[in-house]
Amino acid sequence: MATLEFDPDCAVKEIAFTRKNYRDVYPAVDPTRPELSQEGKVIFITGASRGIGQLGFAVSFARANAAALVLLGRSSEGLTETERLVNEINPSTKVLSIPVDVTDEAGMNKAFETAVEKLGVPQVLINNAGQLVKLDTIVNTDVESWWKTQEINVKGTFIATKAFLKHVGEVPSAPTTIINVISTASQGVPPGMSSYSPSKLAVSKFTQFLAMEHPTITSVNLDPGVVATNMAHSVPWLAPFIGDTPELSGGTAVWLATGDRSFLSGKYFNVCWNVEELESRKEEIKSGRLLTFTLNGKFGGPDVTVEGK
Repeated sequence: MATLEFDPDCAVKEIAFTRKNYRDVYPAVDPTRPELSQEGKVIFITGASRGIGQLGFAVSFARANAAALVLLGRSSEGLTETERLVNEINPSTKVLSIPVDVTDEAGMNKAFETAVEKLGVPQVLINNAGQLVKLDTIVNTDVESWWKTQEINVKGTFIATKAFLKHVGEVPSAPTTIINVISTASQGVPPGMSSYSPSKLAVSKFTQFLAMEHPTITSVNLDPGVVATNMAHSVPWLAPFIGDTPELSGGTAVWLATGDRSFLSGKYFNVCWNVEELESRKEEIKSGRLLTFTLNGKFGGPDVTVEGK
């Protein structure tokens, strides 16, 4: 009896918005391309002590010749390792590591003030810090661990963004980008993720508000795919789908921080999608409801009536 062969790319294909899709860095998002240079820019990265923050965003912006990286994270040891990697890749990129918890408002405000004083006003914020505290059913999850996920993923993003906006101003003098790292989990009802999934959906909506309130800042929801991080490995049923590299997220973030990407502001963007195809559809994306979270259905119309007045 023949057995069906499992396709490890099936999750990528299911959510594909472009014809071509990738699971690793490709030429258009190669951070070493001169066209994607981040020369002169100060980049803030939360959750920079490990995973995608370390091996994706920090490493890629160093390769793109960023003037300075501000690395924020809870682990001093992890930040030291990230700093070592950045220095090894590009000694000319200044690095400031600040151990801080994203949920600590006073600590984050002080971190931003210190960094701006030493390095100047930032042009890019990557809200990467996030956590899946516990994978379980609603009835078996304790309130404290369920809410802690909201605190880190939602409150942490809010605190970092508010601190960033304070320093860049209402209308930044230089092109400015906010990248909020979300998840494919925000779109469905993945087993055991009653806390994590809604938290990422909340961040997605928060990004839409950023785009509306700050139209001169490009604010994007970035889905990194399924990367071999500690978080991904904590979800047993994700194992067959892991395969997207942290460098793909990093290169894509560099691309988002280059040129005019305002057509993606307030939108959802999966790193596997081909950016050249997206650009070819920019007017369609910008003018419609594509790549936004909304209620599905057919609403309104000339036949609608209202009674009971």
